Amino acid sequence: MRNSANIKILSPLILALTLSACGDDGNDGTAGRDGKPGQDGVDGQDLTADQIQLAQIGRYTDEANEFDESAAEIVAFDPSSARLFVVNSQAGQVDVLDLQDPASPVKAGRIDASERWPDAGGVNSVAVANGLVAVAVENDSGADKGRVQIYNASDLSFRSQADVGVLPDMVAFTPNGQQAVVANEGEPSDDYSEDPEGSISIVDLNNPDTPTVKRLGFADFNQGGSRSDELPEDVRIFGNFGRTELTVAGFTDADPATITVGDATPITANDWFTLASSEGDPLPYQVDTINGNTLTLTTDFDGDSEVSDSGVASLTVYLHDGASSVAQDLEPEYIAVSPDGTTAWATLQENNAVAVIDLENQRIDRIQALGTKDHSIPGYELDPSDNDDGLNIASWPLQGMFMPDAISAFTQNGQTYYITANEGDSREYDAFVEEIGMEDAPKEGALSDSAFNNDEKLGDIATTLTADTDGNGALDEPLVFGARSFSIWGSQGQLVADSGNELEVITAQQLGENFNNDNDENDGDSRSDAKGPEPEAVTTAQIDGQTYAFIGLERVGGIMVYNVSNPAAPEHVQYINNRDFDANIEDDIDDGSQPAFAAGDLGPESVLFVPASESPSDQPLLVVGNEVSGTTTIYAVQ
Repeated sequence: MRNSANIKILSPLILALTLSACGDDGNDGTAGRDGKPGQDGVDGQDLTADQIQLAQIGRYTDEANEFDESAAEIVAFDPSSARLFVVNSQAGQVDVLDLQDPASPVKAGRIDASERWPDAGGVNSVAVANGLVAVAVENDSGADKGRVQIYNASDLSFRSQADVGVLPDMVAFTPNGQQAVVANEGEPSDDYSEDPEGSISIVDLNNPDTPTVKRLGFADFNQGGSRSDELPEDVRIFGNFGRTELTVAGFTDADPATITVGDATPITANDWFTLASSEGDPLPYQVDTINGNTLTLTTDFDGDSEVSDSGVASLTVYLHDGASSVAQDLEPEYIAVSPDGTTAWATLQENNAVAVIDLENQRIDRIQALGTKDHSIPGYELDPSDNDDGLNIASWPLQGMFMPDAISAFTQNGQTYYITANEGDSREYDAFVEEIGMEDAPKEGALSDSAFNNDEKLGDIATTLTADTDGNGALDEPLVFGARSFSIWGSQGQLVADSGNELEVITAQQLGENFNNDNDENDGDSRSDAKGPEPEAVTTAQIDGQTYAFIGLERVGGIMVYNVSNPAAPEHVQYINNRDFDANIEDDIDDGSQPAFAAGDLGPESVLFVPASESPSDQPLLVVGNEVSGTTTIYAVQ
């Protein structure tokens, strides 16, 4: 069993936010079951004089931004020009918004990376410092080096560009603006024929017209490498590079199903493979018996495979017999830089780890495994099923892998901390899918309990094939994706605090039956079997001598506000969500008959704090990029 994190109870809030509050009439300042705020609070929370609150004051919408096409992702702000830079992946560019009046943002221009680089692929990230805009651009080939491009914020004129690693996913400036730190994710190709190495790039911008780049790789941590003994055992290394690919000659859509392949020699009973289909989703299946070249599976075909619609020519079997190196498998996702500029942290989301970067000496200092969170501990419960008729947050014998997406660093009382949004993520490619429903997988040991085969209990929750620790084809660890929380860590990687079940409990209290909703449909409880509210975005800010954290919830939507001035005991301040839960997203918005933004903000991807000293309104602002609704929303911090 992987080590469970020693999680601390945060505050008495958990005791106050009991599930019985979900049926409250809201007259005491808490939210009623209809999700409306109570009479004495703001968005269901009572505020004291020394607390802040968010109030929406502006929102940029564009009818050209399509639903669920990532038309508003990462946001960055230049105070000197009052310009907001928004990554628009749908258009393959950075939208530039004039924010001189935060209540009425106006599009003022765009940055098109392909104008300066014909091989430019998607734009993934943007950052601003000292009047410079850094744009992270992947290579159109997917497997070759990407670039960071530098522009002037004032007039969008091009300054320079430099090669970085494969698939630069996030760029962040150091506090003095003299360096840009880039997380190069290096994702594999869909068929896993290529698996580029993940890396970190440090771009020196002392002369913005001639930047230089230092690349930090992870090859020393490979097996047999000079630092291989420094890699913690709990870091998930499980890529499928070098996998065996088999052609499909025939199949029977029965229970159990069979597949006939060109050559079954590489396969043995209990092996897993991913079946890729041109019509459906790639999904994992297990071999029960082999007769010649015909494989009898342990189950029938999942309907999502759409095997019958695909035909033999459109099916491919990819065995789970590959092995990516450590350097190939580590995929840096998001960067946070310490306030003193000496250290950076990069989340390795799928690996359930964090890379610590020594910026002064320009080296990877260490890789930190994050371990798991025990959902059987009081205060850390969750709702694991979308088939249990609503709100059922309870203790279950599950271990949540933190697997953070966004990360932010802050200093409090002379100590540096970093905070992670523990979204969770699985690998899903044509040639390798690790995610499977708990009841659909063979299990042994403690996982043989009936609760793991009951879709109203634990049977529905998503787990991972990597929970098979002895390689016999059966899962023996109760692992689930994400921790449904945010965590605060000390600079040396020690867990200081975790929000426990608060994000799920608070949204249940305020939204009632709409909690754990998805972001592409209004269907309450539909994400309980996956990753719940899915905290994805996070940033921190100093306001009036207090430190606050702002956490965006990707699926159900909205922003959580916490006072983290005491890092060991964060205090919940507010939850605000402008989503319209009565909108018919599937029929009216997803099909294009209504604009993408008609149901409010959906899918917060990034959050950005603008201090009063840099704000065009002289008031602190919080800016949110919402990738599903394609909206950019501005909140005043009051």
